[in-house]
Amino acid sequence: MNFSLYNPKIEYSFTWGRPLKVLGEGKVCERDLDVKYDQGKGRRWTEEYVGVEFDKGITGVEAGFLEGFPNLKYLVIPYTLRSIAVTPKLKAMLQQRNVLIRGWYDSYGERFAQENGLAFRHADIVVGWTRDEEHDTSTRLEIRFNEEGKPYRFYDDVCSGWAASNSGGGTYERELDEDFFVGETLESFAEWFERFRDAILKNDDLKYYLETANKRYRQNNSRKHSQKA
Repeated sequence: MNFSLYNPKIEYSFTWGRPLKVLGEGKVCERDLDVKYDQGKGRRWTEEYVGVEFDKGITGVEAGFLEGFPNLKYLVIPYTLRSIAVTPKLKAMLQQRNVLIRGWYDSYGERFAQENGLAFRHADIVVGWTRDEEHDTSTRLEIRFNEEGKPYRFYDDVCSGWAASNSGGGTYERELDEDFFVGETLESFAEWFERFRDAILKNDDLKYYLETANKRYRQNNSRKHSQKA
């Protein structure tokens, strides 16, 4: 975890295999890239990351911030983010690198991708954690989307390892029908995954996804029927 020297509310967190996550509240600006990192590195630390994900507390991105990530390949935008200042330099960088936008349906992230001619894919959704006391295992369930946009279930099991500093477990994937969301609410979806029921019923992200995905599904069906008529 690294903290901005300019903005005490901004933190940076990185987990191997995942994007750099920008945590905090409010808007971020170029000066937020100044962190106490490796001595003498300055802002060159941003060159190490190909993915940047904004936390739901981040509502805006001011000019100069994203330009600081010259090796950017994908950007994860929550549905709570409202604005990104697009400079000529940033637009050129995004288009030259064919940056993928991971966002949410009917949100700023999707519009941002469309307005800047970038590919869009839905962001992964953390469904929640459950605990199996009998087998001393905690399991995280996510709904992820592959390169073609097809959804699938991703599980991450974590259990005690052979020592206090070691953890066991593993990850595995399971298929999901592309129309799994049709007609589903949080309550009905919770019936699918009883182990995760409590987490599902409190999950605002999953609720947002189910509502917007079903809205788009109804709109698309309505257009198809109108064209046939």
